[in-house]
This record gives sequence, C-alpha cells and structure tokens, in this order.
Amino acid sequence: MTRLLLTLLMILSVPFTGITQAASAPLKRAYHGFTLWLDCDTHHGALAFYYEIGKDTGNIDRKGHDFKIDHSIPVSCQATSSQSYRTKTVPPHTGTWDRGHLVPANHMDHNAAAFADTFYLTNILPQASAFNQAKGAWFQTEIITECYREITPLKIWGGVIWGKDTQNDHFTQSHGIQTPDYWWKLIYREDNNEYLAWIFPNHRSTKANKIDDYLKSTRDLQSKVDFFSALGPIEKAKQSRTSWPVKKSGGILKCEGRSTSLG
Repeated sequence: MTRLLLTLLMILSVPFTGITQAASAPLKRAYHGFTLWLDCDTHHGALAFYYEIGKDTGNIDRKGHDFKIDHSIPVSCQATSSQSYRTKTVPPHTGTWDRGHLVPANHMDHNAAAFADTFYLTNILPQASAFNQAKGAWFQTEIITECYREITPLKIWGGVIWGKDTQNDHFTQSHGIQTPDYWWKLIYREDNNEYLAWIFPNHRSTKANKIDDYLKSTRDLQSKVDFFSALGPIEKAKQSRTSWPVKKSGGILKCEGRSTSLG
C-alpha cells in the first residue's frame, strides 16, 4: 500500500443524474474474501465492494446455494426478500431484471465460505438482465477478471450510483429496495501498475460490445460515485485507454497468450 490512503471518502454531488450521499457513514461488512459498504439509512443496499484475486484454484458447484438474508446485520441494510426480480411489477417494455452480484460467486470459488457469502442479499442488487448476463458489459468485466487473474494478481473496487431515476424502481414494494441507476468497477493489475475503470448505466442496452464507451478515470470515479473506499496504490497507476482484450471460445478464455477456463 502507498503512503497516501483515501479512507472512506464521501464524494460531493456533481451533475450526473442526481447523486445523493448516505445520511450517515456506511456500514462496513467484512465477509470471507471480500468487503462491502452498506447504506442502511437511505437506499437499504450496498454502496461499494472490494476484493483481491489471484490465480483460479477452485470450481465450486453453485447447486444448493440459495440467495439469503444476512441475519448478522440489520434488515434495513439489504433487500427484504430473496425472491426473483422477475415480478409482475416490471413493465414488459423495460426488459427483465436479475439478482445481480456485486462480487461474483465465480471469483470466490476457491473457498467454500467465501463462495457462500456472495449469495447474501447484501451482495445482491437489481440489475438489468441484458447488462448482467452473457453479452452484457457487467458480465464482460467478470470475463476480463477471470482471464487476467491468471497473469497477475488483481485488486477490484466497485459499487453502484443509486441516482434519482424512479422509473426503474420496480421492487420497492416486493423487495423493499430501489434500483441503482449505475454500476461501476475498477480493476487494477499489479504487474504493470495499470487499471481499467467504468461507470455503466443499469440498463438493458449496456452491452459488452460497447464496453469502451463507459471507460472512466479514477478522477471521474471520485467525482461521480456515491462512496469511495480506500484506493491504495491506484492513485499513481496508469489508466488503460481500452478494455483489456479477451478471446472467448466456448468455455475457454485467452488473453496475452494465456488460456484458462471460464469455470
């Protein structure tokens, strides 16, 4: 870690679809393998996450792992229901919505406890299906992580910008939670001191083939996100101007001459 740490920095609002701050300091929750910061006062869901990842050494089967409430923290910090977001409250023309992972289960499949922890509702928020699933931009960030973790250790920050768009708040009655307007992520690779960062609209149009349209700098993130945790070495890292390329063939990923499986 570098000398300067940006500790629990609350960023002031700027013109970017109405950003708000939590009424009080976020609740920090350390799970096995990752950390979440939760807004328990205003939006009742996660603001940000952080984890580190190295070579893939596991492949835990998702079977038997269900979404669940974290009873160790107040219910006000998470959705009130673990049921699907495929509800009748969603107008068909808006597309479908998923229980989207902030920290993906597949990145924690080296440890049974960490894998199970990703299914807590604190780690789940409403996410547009086409953005979350294959061919979606969020899914592509997970593909990039999965491939480049085999080349170098990665540090990953991310979270959401809740915003003020009430048109996508389809789940306030069924799940007791609003829908974040944007998701963001930063991936830092240690080998060449370089990072990628994006801010994505939480919308079905946010596809992998447009991922570079959403690239941002750390300065952009610091000025636009609701909450930023400690940055560590990223303050002096260089920004990649394009998303790191990954070739995918079936379940095999290839990047910078290295091949790995998606599992």
